[in-house]
Amino acid sequence: MKPIKKISFYLSWNLFILFSLLMCSCETNHIENIDTINYEPISDIPSIELDSISNTDVIEYIDSIILKISYQDGDGDLGSLNPDATSIELIDNRNPDVLKFNYHLSPRAPAGSNIAIQGELDIKLNNTILLNENNNSEETTFSIRIKDEADNWSNVVTSPTVTIRQ
Repeated sequence: MKPIKKISFYLSWNLFILFSLLMCSCETNHIENIDTINYEPISDIPSIELDSISNTDVIEYIDSIILKISYQDGDGDLGSLNPDATSIELIDNRNPDVLKFNYHLSPRAPAGSNIAIQGELDIKLNNTILLNENNNSEETTFSIRIKDEADNWSNVVTSPTVTIRQ
């Protein structure tokens, strides 16, 4: 063989071996077929979780409390176009029969749609009071639930203890 052909032959052979080694060392990523993933269906009855509370030590008549909840609903019928309809219930557990606060919730999904939804809501309690004027402070918790257009109530979540001071 001529020297140039020898170099060309060895170079080609080395490139072939190098390429073969590179191909053998590559890993194949196995991508799971998206059709085989099983998602749990979301219930048509709303469910909520308490994510946070803004303040657990408040001054009566002055401080507000914001409770952040996350929600999900399988058919998206949370909220109402009727401004007089109330869908959120917040209860002060010091006197749950009397201290019920109801809030309007605007629709969370387009009207007439039947889609699963999830999101977050901030519920603001503008101010609180001491029930017994002889107390310097009182402790309470707040319970929250939401209702969909089919009158299904969600689970109830309860806040951590909140101290109300003069």
